[in-house]
Amino acid sequence: MRILAVNVEIGYGHPNYLDYVIESLQETYQHMEIYKWDVLKEEKLRNRLFWEISKKFYYWGSYGGIMTKLYNHLRNKSNVMKRSFCSVNMRGYDHIIVSHPLLARMLKRVWYLHSEIATPKESILFDVEKIVVPIDYTANKMIEQGIARERIFISGLLIAPELIHSAKSDYEQRLLRIKKKQILTIGLMVSGAYPKPHIRKILSAIQSLQKTTHRLIVFLGANLQKANKLIRELSNNCSRDTSSSSTCIFISGRSRQSYQKRVNRLLPMLDLLVGASHEYTNWAIGLGLPLLTLFPMIGGYALENFNFMQKQGVSYPIRTDDDAKNLDEIVHHLLSSGMLLSMVEHGFNRFDINGAMKIAHWLVKGIS
Repeated sequence: MRILAVNVEIGYGHPNYLDYVIESLQETYQHMEIYKWDVLKEEKLRNRLFWEISKKFYYWGSYGGIMTKLYNHLRNKSNVMKRSFCSVNMRGYDHIIVSHPLLARMLKRVWYLHSEIATPKESILFDVEKIVVPIDYTANKMIEQGIARERIFISGLLIAPELIHSAKSDYEQRLLRIKKKQILTIGLMVSGAYPKPHIRKILSAIQSLQKTTHRLIVFLGANLQKANKLIRELSNNCSRDTSSSSTCIFISGRSRQSYQKRVNRLLPMLDLLVGASHEYTNWAIGLGLPLLTLFPMIGGYALENFNFMQKQGVSYPIRTDDDAKNLDEIVHHLLSSGMLLSMVEHGFNRFDINGAMKIAHWLVKGIS
């Protein structure tokens, strides 16, 4: 069997979902032929220019205010696009899987790994072979918007395979630490677009949390120039060395893939995460890792993801700069009131988390 995987390196969520499926295919079906096509590397001239501009819009959309509104408007308008800016040869493959809704819209008869809870307009695709969604909620939202039920497959949450293997024990250890009210390990996650409103809150949150005895791990992404700039803005008491006895360490990477591997290795030790309501939503509802969600909502996915997490009882909003400046008090309240424990308990064993492996089986063996 031959499978073609088409990707565009914009953001972290969509490319990560595709990687998780490829990893599961390679782990279980070693003789599978998998061919990868990354449009930002393979395309030339006008096609390459289109994807470079698309990536720029992704960053511009993180600025907040009018730029974010324009970005969201253009993404939602992209459903009228007729021209394909992807020249990959699709012949001779048993299945074609793609990571991004723009690619799915252009290539049409493909498997689109939506894999997000939210269903913004750009994800409503009528010409694809299959749309892979994580849970019933997402499937029902798409059906309400006109997608035929037979085009939708519910996979379960797409989470990195290495996190699946230890998910139960990691959850139990997190519960134990919180029940004993031990020192917490708190992750602060900078989104791949480096949104300025969120970065401002993260910087304030770090200064606030350094008043406590909690350990901080700051995930700075795969843009080393931006990561180093942020490090310079932070307290001299923080250390980049993971072996340091400091209460704060920094994590970055030279590529999305290497960075994500570092994130996945450290994620099990976290008790709480501060970040945007993007792919981290899967960790909150699937791994029992509560998310203190940064406002404003940026992009078409964030608000619906946040609202879903709120209903599940696994998230807490950080709406204002004052919230971030007083995050030490918020964390203390969540811990002492029992709310944090409840958030962890509500985020585990409610949804199937083995989506990547299920998709791999479906691609190879078909849907039963």
